[in-house]
Amino acid sequence: MGFVRTVRGFVRLGLRDQVRFTAAWFLLGFTRLLILALPFTVVRRLLGENQAEPGTHQAPVLSASQQFRAAHIGRIVEAAAAHAPWRSDCYPQALTARTFLAARRIPHVVSFGVRRDAGALVAHAWVHAGDVTVTGGNGREYTEVGAFAWTPRVSRKR
Repeated sequence: MGFVRTVRGFVRLGLRDQVRFTAAWFLLGFTRLLILALPFTVVRRLLGENQAEPGTHQAPVLSASQQFRAAHIGRIVEAAAAHAPWRSDCYPQALTARTFLAARRIPHVVSFGVRRDAGALVAHAWVHAGDVTVTGGNGREYTEVGAFAWTPRVSRKR
């Protein structure tokens, strides 16, 4: 019955959201593969500008339409992750959301943090676009150890 409910939910989505969901689902798989195959030092280059002092970056100001799109991207990525047969935790979700945000030219920050949980070190990744939490929550429970900001380049017309 769960599969039937899932198919009905997918069919109820509009065509655009069906395409976005499908793209997010495949991109989650691709980013998971990247995470397994490449060291973080390589993936890091794809994330944006490294913020020298984590926790000190300013959230970019977004228009109302950019905020709406960023929140929508977060919902699509989280829904696709919930239906992926592979592990799609915070890190692949952050990479997927970052890809969609950059494609829509929405400034954002990908953050990485750690915390202690019963003596073990637990890592987490989250994405914010302005004041919008896109994926991974707000990260307040974690000590930010890295942040990567991305803003669209301004094209110069001659």
